[in-house]
Amino acid sequence: MVSALIRIEDTDEPPYFENLKYTFSITESAAQDTYVGTVVARDADLDFDRYELINVQPPGTFTVEPKNGIISVGTNVFANKWQFDFEARALDNKGLYSSVPVHVNIIDENTHKPEFNECAELDGISVFENKTEGLEVVMVTAIDKDHGINGEVTYQLLNDLDTFAIETRTGHGYITTTRMLDRDAEDREFFLTVIAKDGAPLDEALQEACTFKIIVDDINDNPPNFDKPLYEQNIATDHNQETAVLRVTATDIDTLQNADILYSLDDISDDSSYFSVDNHTGIINLVKELDESMASVKTFQLLARATDKGRVPLTNTVRVKVMVVSSGSLPPSIIHTEAPKSIPENAPLQTNVATICAQSNVPNEPDVFFILVTGNTGDTNADGTFAIKKLGNNDPVCPSGSRGVVVYLAVRNLDYETITQYRLILQVVNTQNARVDKEVLVKIQDVNDIPPLLQPFDGAITENSPPILITTIKAIDKDASPQFRNLVYSFDGPDVTDEVRNKFDLSRDGQLRTLMRLDREEKNKYMIPVHVTDGDHNRTSMYWITVKDINDVKPRFDKTLGVYEVQVPEDKGVGKNTGIVLKVIDPDVVNHNDFQIVKGNEQRKFSIDSTTGEVTVATKLDYDDPMRDRNFTMLVRLSDGANEMAETYITIAVINVNDLQPVFDQSSYTFRVTENLDCSIPFGQVSAMDPDLPPDVDQNIEYYLHANERVNFTIHATSGQLSIVGCLDREAATRGSMTIYPLAKDDAGDGYDAEPSAVTIEINDQNDNHPFIQSPENSYTKFMENTDPRTVTPVIIQLADWDTEEHGCPCTLALDDSTSADIVHKFGVTKVEAAPSRFSIVPLVTLDREAQKVYKLPFRTTDRDGVNGIRILTVEVGDKNDSPMSDGQSTIQVYNYLGQFPKMVIGTVHVTDLDDYDVGDKVFEIDPSTNHEVDTNFDVDYNSGEITMLKGAPDGTYLLRVKVEDQFRNEVAFGEVTIRVMDLTEEAIMQSGSFRVKGYSSLQLFQQQETAVTGTSLYERLKNAIANIHEIPAENVDIFCVRDVGSDVDVRYNCHGSPYFTASRLNGLMLTYLSKLNSDLKVKISQVNLDRCLYENDPARPCGTSIGGSTSCQQTLKANMTSPLVVAGDTVTMVGVDITDEYDCSCGTLEPLPSVCYEGYCFNGGVCKPENNTLVCECPSNKDYGPRCELLSARFEKGYAWYEPPKVCENSTIFMSFQTYEKTGILLYSGPTVTRPWHDYPKDFVYVVLNNWVLETYIDLGTGTVSISIALEKNTIRTFDYSITWNHLGITFEVMNCSGSSNPGANGNCKKSVPLIGGSGASHLLNLAAPLQLGGVAAMVSFQQLANSYDWSITPPSVDPFHGCVNEFRHKDFLYDLNSTDYDKETYKPCNAPTQAKVIMGNQSIVIIVVSLLCLIMLVLLILCLARRKKKTVSCPELDGIVKETIGSTDIEGFGEKDMTQYDLKLLRVGPDGYLLNDVHGEKLSYTNPLMHERLQGDADHSTLSTERRRLPDVADDTLQKCKAPIALMPEGLSIGEFIDDNIKKVDKDPSDFDDVRHYCYEGDAMSIASLSSIGSGRSTDSDDTFDYKNDWGPRFKKLNEIYKRGSDEDDDSDFEFNVPKQRKRASLPPAVTETPPESPTDKPVTTSRPSEEPTVTYGGTGGGGGERPPPRATAEPFSPASPYGQIEGAESWC
Repeated sequence: MVSALIRIEDTDEPPYFENLKYTFSITESAAQDTYVGTVVARDADLDFDRYELINVQPPGTFTVEPKNGIISVGTNVFANKWQFDFEARALDNKGLYSSVPVHVNIIDENTHKPEFNECAELDGISVFENKTEGLEVVMVTAIDKDHGINGEVTYQLLNDLDTFAIETRTGHGYITTTRMLDRDAEDREFFLTVIAKDGAPLDEALQEACTFKIIVDDINDNPPNFDKPLYEQNIATDHNQETAVLRVTATDIDTLQNADILYSLDDISDDSSYFSVDNHTGIINLVKELDESMASVKTFQLLARATDKGRVPLTNTVRVKVMVVSSGSLPPSIIHTEAPKSIPENAPLQTNVATICAQSNVPNEPDVFFILVTGNTGDTNADGTFAIKKLGNNDPVCPSGSRGVVVYLAVRNLDYETITQYRLILQVVNTQNARVDKEVLVKIQDVNDIPPLLQPFDGAITENSPPILITTIKAIDKDASPQFRNLVYSFDGPDVTDEVRNKFDLSRDGQLRTLMRLDREEKNKYMIPVHVTDGDHNRTSMYWITVKDINDVKPRFDKTLGVYEVQVPEDKGVGKNTGIVLKVIDPDVVNHNDFQIVKGNEQRKFSIDSTTGEVTVATKLDYDDPMRDRNFTMLVRLSDGANEMAETYITIAVINVNDLQPVFDQSSYTFRVTENLDCSIPFGQVSAMDPDLPPDVDQNIEYYLHANERVNFTIHATSGQLSIVGCLDREAATRGSMTIYPLAKDDAGDGYDAEPSAVTIEINDQNDNHPFIQSPENSYTKFMENTDPRTVTPVIIQLADWDTEEHGCPCTLALDDSTSADIVHKFGVTKVEAAPSRFSIVPLVTLDREAQKVYKLPFRTTDRDGVNGIRILTVEVGDKNDSPMSDGQSTIQVYNYLGQFPKMVIGTVHVTDLDDYDVGDKVFEIDPSTNHEVDTNFDVDYNSGEITMLKGAPDGTYLLRVKVEDQFRNEVAFGEVTIRVMDLTEEAIMQSGSFRVKGYSSLQLFQQQETAVTGTSLYERLKNAIANIHEIPAENVDIFCVRDVGSDVDVRYNCHGSPYFTASRLNGLMLTYLSKLNSDLKVKISQVNLDRCLYENDPARPCGTSIGGSTSCQQTLKANMTSPLVVAGDTVTMVGVDITDEYDCSCGTLEPLPSVCYEGYCFNGGVCKPENNTLVCECPSNKDYGPRCELLSARFEKGYAWYEPPKVCENSTIFMSFQTYEKTGILLYSGPTVTRPWHDYPKDFVYVVLNNWVLETYIDLGTGTVSISIALEKNTIRTFDYSITWNHLGITFEVMNCSGSSNPGANGNCKKSVPLIGGSGASHLLNLAAPLQLGGVAAMVSFQQLANSYDWSITPPSVDPFHGCVNEFRHKDFLYDLNSTDYDKETYKPCNAPTQAKVIMGNQSIVIIVVSLLCLIMLVLLILCLARRKKKTVSCPELDGIVKETIGSTDIEGFGEKDMTQYDLKLLRVGPDGYLLNDVHGEKLSYTNPLMHERLQGDADHSTLSTERRRLPDVADDTLQKCKAPIALMPEGLSIGEFIDDNIKKVDKDPSDFDDVRHYCYEGDAMSIASLSSIGSGRSTDSDDTFDYKNDWGPRFKKLNEIYKRGSDEDDDSDFEFNVPKQRKRASLPPAVTETPPESPTDKPVTTSRPSEEPTVTYGGTGGGGGERPPPRATAEPFSPASPYGQIEGAESWC
């Protein structure tokens, strides 16, 4: 051995930085030495020297501490530069270094507000009216000197006045109009205030306001309008020239030059030469002398024009009529005018403004009339601002002989800012209708009547700013005169505080300034009362000035509110919060906190959010070796970017969690046991440890086995000891050993699973098996029949033994002594020499298969130790086609689920033939006599005889006749196959019962049994037995699914009355009659209700847990619509529905809530409607119904009702609300009703009973019976609510307010809880296999017998049934519909349903009644005898069927009351020739109708039938019989009335309890149909539309159709006296066929016809065209005798 020294020398390496790049941020106001950030470098050589910065520009801006890498501010040069880039370098002692880039962002602190530099220039800008919306008015600009987002300015209007909008673009605010402006409609000026706000966060944003006026300029868009539509004036012939005749006045609502008007006269005739008009005043003067001859003759027609002075002048005209009158007819003269005076705009009403006096100039008529003309504009008195009042005739103001008026202010609406002068026209008229106009100008004086308006504004200023202008306050004063707009601003005296006066100044012109630096941390908002006055008016408003924050206070950690020490489990996920809470005290709002862990974060296990300080797990923690993450104490540093840093220590302790799998001590174990000897004993032990725990403490391991392993083994949960369940069988194990894989879970079963260890159990052999036949395979061989035994090749029998070699072969074989002589005579066995345990067998005689097909040869086999037993060798005699063939019959029953079965093979054609394997010699053809409809829906394979049903084959019974030809034997036979097709609904599947027959296969179910009556299979006997249980016909029982399960067969069936019987009834009653069924049928029904959820302790139960527990479980049935089950017997084949049991391990709804209404969503006749994305049900009433119209209440009068039992659910609650009329009664029971029918039948039950006002609950969850009692208030009026809750914690029973007291303390005993028997690990599921019974129990064995049979620890008491109301019943969220029972007694729904009347009589009363009835009967018989002697008996047998069909008592309301007698008098109008007399629908009032005659003779053209208008009733118009209606001959001495009455009595004698269904056509006529099974045959005769009785008639007729359908015509004979024709369906309308039905008692032929619901009906017309009606669902049932011509239209619409 040589020693070697290995020296590992370290090479020098430079330091390295933890990050590839560092980015930091500081504020623009950061002072010298302000912390910027920290760079961290590490040196593997441990010779780190220092940090330094390079490329800092300007130099000295930043510095770094050489030892710790802290970068600080050197010199603040951040005024115009907002980012810096340089490098940090880390050097070691050897001069090696590395560098890293550093980027520093300078954060703007928003110290400047936006400023409007040109606000004053904006005041008075103008915009033209009538421009479209979106017109750009002006652009405003405010400048903000801040950087970045703080310098971005946005604009908004303080009030847009519903006229303007502003948009921010490229730093400017663009003001546009939002509507068209109209200056003439008061849009004259607007005062806008624009707010400019910077981009800082909302609470920190700075803003400024600018207020200015916008003037709307006028455009010439209105023409002048004259005051009158027509001017008329008289003029005297002696009127002086160049004097005024009249004045025309026009006004223009435009302004300025657009409202200035020039007048002119249009030269339209010579009349205009006599006059002229003043261009400015509109006064028309006479310019030519008038002639006296013009008086009363001449009228001048003038056209005056008014034109404005707009840039594009607008004009208007008016007609002027001047009538010439005789001389002396002068107009009035204005002789005195008091000059109009100016009045202030606030002048009071009745203020006089002018006085005018006028003289009439009419001799002896001094009166004149004054009219103040109302103009078109406000300044021409359009608003009636002024009015006139007449002066007295002798008023001294006016000269003598004149009259005068005063113009005065009538309406107080003067506004100088709107109208500064009024131009009034006063018209004076004398009695000669001569007039003169006077213009009165009224000037308005402005007064200071509008107070100033202060705009609301919130200003802001940055703290620590030097004294500065905050804003210029600007109020709005709309007075027009400048002297009234001279505004003075000041602080409002009463409201201003000394603080405001000391810190702010407000100049007279509105400049608001600060007087000192403000500190936000001292106060962040000031309320400043601003006062403004215009000399007369004062206004005050509060202005809020906000002090905006800057980062000027250093932060510090709050040790009281923060969390600085935490414990973190090692499995805390990466990125998860550790729980550290760093509370920071920093009065600053604007801060840029930066958190960093600068020490103690070993291996960087944690990270800190630099902004929020949230500490999270950075890399996976591991408490265990080798990482040993235990305790971390870390230094956290906080910088706000401007002030001194804060530091604190945080401590994180990592705690151990269970995060490692347990580990078995050994990866494999081997143990040895002896079969059939080591039984139910421990045989070994396994152990595991938890790496999370020290080895010297309890490992807290729980051991368990898989469910399939628990069949043979158990393991102790804590010790790991393995034991055998029963005994082991070596031969059942693979190679004599078994391997199991025990599991271990730490944390007492709540932690991690260990990798399973393999445990091999070697099984020692015992000689417990005798030899078996190893070959031939399956102990089966075959010898062909009719073969000379000398030519047969022997079959070799090889024996073997399952035991080990020392107990096995060599073995011997010989026929057993019990072997029959026949077998000994026919077969010989010899040992094969030199071949141990080998023998040969040959037939000794010629075998005949027709004599015997199979032989069972019993051999006794013996091993080397003498252990022997019987082994059976099956010898089949091979078939040859040597037997004759004859006709055969077979039946195929098809249950077509929803009518959706695909095209499929449903069976084969059967003929009688002893040969079994001769199908290859035969060919099959459908016989031509087979109904066409059968041929349409079924097909037969020519070579195999397989019968194929096509998709869509309708309901019905079909007779398929097939010709079979044996080509080998040259024989022909016929096979008749009766195929019954029945559509199976979803309800039929869901409401089905189920059971298991032991020891039978599905094929054996259909084979004739030796113990059965000849011709009856177990399948048919089961149907009959089930029908007897439910007291229904056997055809109402559908066994639609049989499935092999091992050596047994599962059967699923339904029973249909009206509607389908519920599954709870089917299973409940079958269980009740189980012993009788087994005895009568000589079978063993080993299980009823094939729901595996009910067997909680079964290892194969679905929804089991890994450690043997069970969870919620519910069964659903899924039907396979594409692959039906086909089970073929000798002569009976069933094509059923393949049902799969699916299980859901929850108790919720299996399907999502529907969003579309469907039939059946609402119960009890409710109507479904979608509403607000959900479905709601409209119920028959608002009371007694739940959300889906579940009937909530039922009254029990000492009866019972069966319902679906509660599902198997964890955490279950049963709730019931009830009112009792007696102190004792059974409320509910669900549990066993018979003694234990098989070994693992669930023993669970729940029983709630009221016992002398004590509510008692008995419940057994499979581990022991628990009893809880609560005393109730003795009250028959109130309602009691109780609930039972059970889960793994225990059972709770509660009655709400059980004592009826309002005092809460009195109800302390209303809730009781008990733990589960067996502890928390005991069963907590309630497995109920029998129906839920409310109100009482049906006949069943006593509770004492049940308790003895199921080992209940408490025997429940037997009490009377309940008398009272159940108002609601729930299990978890499932609300029971109390109307869903179909097995009940003395139950009335709802609770307030009426009770049937009862009469209680004593013995004496009964005797009296009986004697009275006997006397009455004798009296009636005497009267009848006397009556019959006095009159002849009505005898008209040929009309019996007709009258009975159409005249009789009808039960309209309730099928039992003789409510109304109906007559069809049309029958009495049938004439001798069979036609109706006086038919109002015919062409004439006679009974002669050639068309009808032709049709009755059978020669009518079918194309004319649809248009025929005159028809007989169906019973009279019976073309089936090719005869006319019989003549109604009246017997001598009999009147019509007596005839009708006699027939009514005859009908009334018939049984009245038969069902009555009426076949209605679209128009409403009805007739009685002989059988309800003809529901499917109804069809409208008045419509070409296909009528779907299932859908169009609604669900109730669909249900009737399913109930009353029959398999053949013979099943439903009519109760009426006429013969119901037997009919076959066809696909077309061939002529009537004459045939002799086999069941006819005579050989007389009867005519059959076509049913009314043929698949295809062709309608003819005059044009020869026609259409086809889609084929309806077929059926093979009796038909109405009136139906053959149901497709013929007629006025009466008989069907």
